[in-house]
Amino acid sequence: MKLTYPTTAAPAHASALTSTLYVWLFTNLGGTAQLVAGFGLAEPADVKVPLLIGLVAALLSLAAVPLAVPVFALAQRACTGWRCRLTALAGVLLAFAGANALLLYGLPLGSPASLLSLTWPYLAAALLTVAWLYRPRLAAKRLSRPAPLLSTWRQRAGKAAPAYLAH
Repeated sequence: MKLTYPTTAAPAHASALTSTLYVWLFTNLGGTAQLVAGFGLAEPADVKVPLLIGLVAALLSLAAVPLAVPVFALAQRACTGWRCRLTALAGVLLAFAGANALLLYGLPLGSPASLLSLTWPYLAAALLTVAWLYRPRLAAKRLSRPAPLLSTWRQRAGKAAPAYLAH
């Protein structure tokens, strides 16, 4: 009996909706965590402020999830080498610029510099998430030779079994 390694398919990317939801979730968690850490170090009594900012950011950005799904679908369709990563990164950067423009015109948040001080943690978390989702993956290869550990346990033709195995 010849034993071989189990075959595994090459790792596939998640669906476009799943990728979009991963980016949304990790962006909001990472951005809010960075804001909490920044505010908590400067003024521990004001930790509720970044939590409220994170909640509002999560709710507002959830409305943009359906708009981002086509970007990640395009990234997965064009996924050959660096093209899928660059497409996803460009989508994140465009969404970030669009969201900041809407916040500047829709809410009285002050100057673009003050807005950027609140939103850059979310951009950093989104870029890290896209880099993680679209990291290079090695395809698993099917090996036709016997597994090394199993072939040492297999009985060889013409050799007697050791005394402690013969029962």
